[in-house]
Amino acid sequence: MKRKHPLRRIVLGTAATVSGVVLLLALKQPGSGGGETVAQNQPGQAPPVAATAQPGGGDAGAGAGAGGARTVTGDVAQTQYGPVQVSLTVSGGKITGAQAVKTPNSGPQSDQIAKDSIPKLNRQAVAAAKVDTVSGATYTSEGYAKSLQSALDKAGAR
Repeated sequence: MKRKHPLRRIVLGTAATVSGVVLLLALKQPGSGGGETVAQNQPGQAPPVAATAQPGGGDAGAGAGAGGARTVTGDVAQTQYGPVQVSLTVSGGKITGAQAVKTPNSGPQSDQIAKDSIPKLNRQAVAAAKVDTVSGATYTSEGYAKSLQSALDKAGAR
């Protein structure tokens, strides 16, 4: 049996392959372009987003005293996707700022999850000295909570 138009099949197959490759290359990765530039951050470093307390913010329960603001860094909490570490600014016994010093960095998806969840966790820590699990970032939230508790313990120990 003789094949009809083998050159036509080759040309169509090549054109379809090239079109598919072009479309795949044109897809943008989540979080790329148009957003906040994170290029200055090193891998494993949280975006420089520090939450600040609102008037009448939550009480840290830590006896920081009436002295000036001080920064307390919690222990590193290991998670399935990498380490999480929290740094708190405490003034007058209240949390006035919270920032993740280390975040999970096991790949692009992990980086995106941290970029989305860490600012929420920072705000929760300042508002209530506790954090709820952020949907889609369970391990990061749990690690953040452990490091936050460690920082609160250190703040109250002095």
